[in-house]
Amino acid sequence: MSHVLIIGGGLAGCTAAKELSDNGVSVTIVETAGRIGGKVREYGCKATDVCNNCGVCLTAGIWEKVERAANIEILKNSKLIDLTGEKGSFTAAVKQDSNIKYIKDISNVIVATGFEETVIEGFNAFAELNGRDRVITGSELEQLLTARTEKNVSETAAAPPESVAFIQCYGSRDSKENGVYCSKVCCAYSTRAAKVLKHYYPECKIIFYYMELQNVKSGNYYEELTALGMEFIKCRPVEIDGKNGLITFDNHPAGKREQRQHEVIILTDGIRPAADCGRLAEICGLTQDSTGFLKYTVGPAEAKETGIYLAGCAAGPKKIETAHAEALAAAREIIQA
Repeated sequence: MSHVLIIGGGLAGCTAAKELSDNGVSVTIVETAGRIGGKVREYGCKATDVCNNCGVCLTAGIWEKVERAANIEILKNSKLIDLTGEKGSFTAAVKQDSNIKYIKDISNVIVATGFEETVIEGFNAFAELNGRDRVITGSELEQLLTARTEKNVSETAAAPPESVAFIQCYGSRDSKENGVYCSKVCCAYSTRAAKVLKHYYPECKIIFYYMELQNVKSGNYYEELTALGMEFIKCRPVEIDGKNGLITFDNHPAGKREQRQHEVIILTDGIRPAADCGRLAEICGLTQDSTGFLKYTVGPAEAKETGIYLAGCAAGPKKIETAHAEALAAAREIIQA
């Protein structure tokens, strides 16, 4: 009988685990944290009076179903330290607290270790940041939106914000930090979150400082946002005074440097490779791309031969729906083999 080892209990790992479990396959999840769900478990729904297709609803009930499944074993506060054997007969050595557990007769492995958030402290290649009094990250904004699922936004805020600034690509598009890529998710989650703010606080002035803006949905998305009263300034801020809410930026069309003040400044942080990628690449016979994300040594087709699959953001920045689809695909390929 198949027994699949899943490294990482976030969205991709749990999606694959549930699909395998539903089809009678035994699963062991190795999760470094004290609970499954990863970062997406803290993401809030971005619906206003209509659904804004943020993808969070794809996770509805999944954590509880995985935790209740009789054929899914969850090893929390654990990490894979060795993997030997081959497809159909892997043996994994897993460190849990101070103990080593050996798991034998593993048929396949799915690596779904997710990603790291951009850490503000020590990230110096973007704009100069002085103080954090009025600054939050996109990840912290997600946690505030999560509270909204339990309480109305108007009940969780002390007072309606008068001016909110979103600074795009924080942690992305930066060669000094080996982050020249687009994180793919920032435009989507920030503009959807901005819609939520505008829905509850119509008088709030929302400004995006951006280098480029991805089209999140079909049609003229930019026009849809500007029609809501949002302003877009194409630039890269040079200084953020978080204590006083001041953003200094170069206004290229005007040929001068300007400064604006905001009540709240949101750094839309991007997706970074998981810290453990190098070690896992060596253990699992994978490799890394130029930015540090995991990848197959030859191509995705090799997974059928090696029995080791990649899913979700372990292999690069992905939206919720893409990570979800990749995890399902990996699980179904194992089921059908």
